Amino acid sequence: MRIVIGVDRSSAATMACELVGSRTWPIGTRVSLVAAVEPAVDWTGLAPAQADAAETEREALELVLAERAAALRRVGPGLVVETAVETGRAAAVLMARADAEFADLIVVGSRGLGPAASAVFGSVSAELVDHARCPVLVARSPSVSCMLLATDGTASSRSIPSVLAAWRDAFRGVPVEVLSVAPRDGFVTPWASDPEDAPTGELALHEGIAHSVAAEMIELGWHAAAVAKLGEPSRQIIDTGRECGADLIVTGSRGIGTLRRLVGGSVAHDVLLHARSSVLVVRGQVPARIAERASAFAALNPV
Repeated sequence: MRIVIGVDRSSAATMACELVGSRTWPIGTRVSLVAAVEPAVDWTGLAPAQADAAETEREALELVLAERAAALRRVGPGLVVETAVETGRAAAVLMARADAEFADLIVVGSRGLGPAASAVFGSVSAELVDHARCPVLVARSPSVSCMLLATDGTASSRSIPSVLAAWRDAFRGVPVEVLSVAPRDGFVTPWASDPEDAPTGELALHEGIAHSVAAEMIELGWHAAAVAKLGEPSRQIIDTGRECGADLIVTGSRGIGTLRRLVGGSVAHDVLLHARSSVLVVRGQVPARIAERASAFAALNPV
């Protein structure tokens, strides 16, 4: 397995490394700690000073990477840890490295900018969730004790059990609540939120989806329960995560483009911005190599 972790000098990046170090990954997992030095834009004609600042930042990041790598090697003796400092925008650097290494996962910390600041200034984690080709884990706590798996029956969410199983014991043993939300049509007001207003068939459909995924998780070795709710999906996911004490929310991403996300919204994007827990977003269908590993593991470890 290959993991790319985005590292800078923030406490958020430290938490991302701690979360990876707290899990049990397959033996031989390769972890790339990658830091990005933003290219200097010279508006003053003082190019040498800009170059000096970039070099100072690079040296500081190399020290941070060495510290993070040493800590990971101590807590994860089976991990092969590498470090790299590259020039470029952080999100672009991480996605390029993940593509080059055929990474199974990108892990970053959350700076906690909030939805308003993220909308104006952008967010590395939000850009990764929108555009990375592999799953993205945004760390907001150093460990995981309870997981909420949000599914809606689409390809990306249905691939979540196979992806988690392919990572062997990384998250196995963590209790799972599987949630599927039946979206309410039309404008929802606070005084018109009675679940009885929903079409019975729609809610029953999502109950079936939740129970099906929960059964799959149980077959793969998890303790799982299923629940279906009615309402706005991202709000229900966040609220349910808080109610059940989940410190990790796992959801799929439909991979819509930036323009469509800005106009129509994205459940994964909204959950990322508003949830207090760590968020794992699985994008697209599960790659063939992951599906093969999951099938092989299930065959060797029957429940």
